Amino acid sequence: MVRPDWLAQKYSQVTMIDNDHVAVLNGNYLVDIPLQFNTDSSYVFYLNAKIPVGLFKESLGFYPELKQFILIVPDWKFYAEVSKMAAMKGMCVEPETTNFYYFIRREEDHVKVDSARLGGLENPLLDFDKSAVPDDMLTVYRKESYGSVCCPRDPMWDIADQDSSFIRGFEEKNKFKVTIGRYIQMQGKEGENSIYYTLPGLTTLQRLQFLLEKRAQWSLNRAAKKMPPSPKLFTPQLFQLITIGFNKFEKML
Repeated sequence: MVRPDWLAQKYSQVTMIDNDHVAVLNGNYLVDIPLQFNTDSSYVFYLNAKIPVGLFKESLGFYPELKQFILIVPDWKFYAEVSKMAAMKGMCVEPETTNFYYFIRREEDHVKVDSARLGGLENPLLDFDKSAVPDDMLTVYRKESYGSVCCPRDPMWDIADQDSSFIRGFEEKNKFKVTIGRYIQMQGKEGENSIYYTLPGLTTLQRLQFLLEKRAQWSLNRAAKKMPPSPKLFTPQLFQLITIGFNKFEKML
C-alpha cells in the first residue's frame, strides 16, 4: 500500500495506554494518565488495552484539549489468527508486528479520521514517553463551573444546593472520599466559580464510578437523568495551580 503522508518514519514521546491505566464500568472507560500538552502539536498514543477504537473517534472526553492525535492499535485479530494456525500445526510462529494507525482530527463541528494498516518494517519506530506531571500542576478528573448568580443567572445554580447531599450520600454508600483534594476557584465578581475534583488516593475504578454518578447528578433535565447516557471515554486534565490573586485555587472543606 502507499504510505500515507501523515504517517512519520519515527515517533518520539509516544504515550502507552495499557490495562494498568484503564478502568471500565458499564461501557465507559477512564484512561488514568495525566498529560501536559502543547495544544498546537500532534500527539501519539499506543493502545495496548482493549478499548473500542470508536470511542476515540467519537468521544471528546479523550483529552479534549487536543486538536489532533494519532492512535496506534495492534491488529489483535491478525495475531489471534496466526496463533491459532500455529497451534493447529504444532508450530511456534512469531507474527510480524502489525498495527492499525488512526489520524484523528477534531474540526469545528465534526471529526475526521484517516487510517492505515502496516506490518513488519513498514511500521514507524516508536520511543515511549516517560515524563512526569510537574509539581505546579493539578491533576483534575472533573471540573464543574457556575456562571453568574444574576444578570443573567446561570441555571446551574438551581441544582447547586443538591451537591453537598449528593456527595455525602455517595461517600457513605461507597466508603471512600471524593472531597479530599477538592478546590474552588473564583472567576468573576458575580459569583462565577469552578470546582475541581482531584480524587487523590483512589483507584482508577473508584474515580470512574464517581465521574459517572456525578455526571448523572449534574443535569438540569430530570428526564435525562433517568436515561442511560452514551458510553464515554474519560481522561484527567492538568491545570496550573494558582496560589495568589483573586482567581487562586483554594481547598474546599
